[in-house]
Amino acid sequence: MSAPGAPPPSSSGPPPKPPHAAVLGDARITINALPHQVFDALTNAERLNLWWGEEALFEPDVGGRFEATFPTGRIEGTITTIDGPHTLVFTWPMAAEEASVITTVHYDVIPKGPQTVVHVLHRSPRDMPGDWASF
Repeated sequence: MSAPGAPPPSSSGPPPKPPHAAVLGDARITINALPHQVFDALTNAERLNLWWGEEALFEPDVGGRFEATFPTGRIEGTITTIDGPHTLVFTWPMAAEEASVITTVHYDVIPKGPQTVVHVLHRSPRDMPGDWASF
């Protein structure tokens, strides 16, 4: 019997995992540049081409497209948060065995004196196959 006011016990098994429960990558890097310079490098298609690939597209608005072509494949995501020069979040749909899985990449741009710390967190609603250690 439950305590008064307590929710009834559940017989449906363990509670559901929250959205984006699996961490595919979690990295921090310190860059010798100011936050606005780093954020510009993350959100400017010409600068992304130098870093990510030959065909980067970045529409700097919530709902805008984020696309890039790599030697190993292509990403086509949607901007979900853009708060320059602090935060950038976009979706990254990834192929899985049964269906595409929508993952999320979150960049936090953090001032640290004359430098900037970039924290990148790549999350998925479930574990994904592959070697994510090189993230």
